[in-house]
Amino acid sequence: MNTMFRFPTLFVLAITLSAASGAFADEKELNFEVILYSSFKTIERFRIIDVSLGGSSEKIGLKEEDLTDYLRLRFKNSFAGIEFKKLEPFEILKIIQDEKAKSGKIHVHVWTVGDDYPIAFHIEMQADNMSAGYAEYAYEHEILGYGSKQNVPDSVRESISKLMDNLAVAFFKARGEL
Repeated sequence: MNTMFRFPTLFVLAITLSAASGAFADEKELNFEVILYSSFKTIERFRIIDVSLGGSSEKIGLKEEDLTDYLRLRFKNSFAGIEFKKLEPFEILKIIQDEKAKSGKIHVHVWTVGDDYPIAFHIEMQADNMSAGYAEYAYEHEILGYGSKQNVPDSVRESISKLMDNLAVAFFKARGEL
């Protein structure tokens, strides 16, 4: 009985796929990033790029200001041609919805557990345009790792670099620029 339905099912599937491929035929290829991160298309500049720390991060020598500066440097390297203009306090209240869609936000949260070997870390990068809610992000990627008190700070920076490079690829693919 199973073989009886195999041919009609394959036939219907073949017809459907050929019709669907014609419907999406365009000069730009449809990809995962275009669909999932469509909110990146409206971003003209980034207004929020920051890092927050949790757990034992400060005890092992990580500093929010230093990692935020590092994240912004990685942004400049990976997002050539895209402006970063820091959002001033309470300025968000004045920005109209149309301007929020043109403004992007990147947030990285670093969480560590432990203050000697092994120190586990979790780093999450989130990004979207500002028309999404305060804590809503279309793009969320994470890295887990561990190490000693001596090598975790470097591992965190290296992980932030990887996450920023991956975000840049997804960002420019979603916009059809890569």
